[in-house]
Amino acid sequence: MTMAITQRAKPIKMAAGALAALTMALAGCASSYNASTVTPGSVGQASTVYTGYVQSVREVTIRNDRSLIGTAAGAVLGGLAGSELGGGDKAQTAGAIGGAVVGGIAGNEAGKAIGTKRGYAYTVRFDNGEVREIVQGADLYIQPGTPVNAIAGADGWKIVPR
Repeated sequence: MTMAITQRAKPIKMAAGALAALTMALAGCASSYNASTVTPGSVGQASTVYTGYVQSVREVTIRNDRSLIGTAAGAVLGGLAGSELGGGDKAQTAGAIGGAVVGGIAGNEAGKAIGTKRGYAYTVRFDNGEVREIVQGADLYIQPGTPVNAIAGADGWKIVPR
């Protein structure tokens, strides 16, 4: 009897350790939408720069629609934890399936929450008269009326003060 309890506690501890590792990994994978961040694919690529000024600014929340990494990792961990329930093969299988579903849902939500960032939506009037809204991370706040360069490149649009 003691042996059965010890054997079950070990996988649960492993799952808890894996969950902690998953949380740290998801935090490291969170996207950055800041004006000063570029992806490796944009290195060496030419960007087009438009001049204008900020007409208005509003605070926004940048949130991922879904987290594939969180869903997959949650499903695996949930399946492992769920398989530890029940005494027979059928109960363990049912527990694994239920745990995978619940873990996948929880992992998806956790991944989305970790990837949520503050940002600003800038309305920019370009020197040619065109008006666009450009959303970027909150690393840089640009006051309305500030002259800006709007950079259209491989990483999308970014604005920086001139």
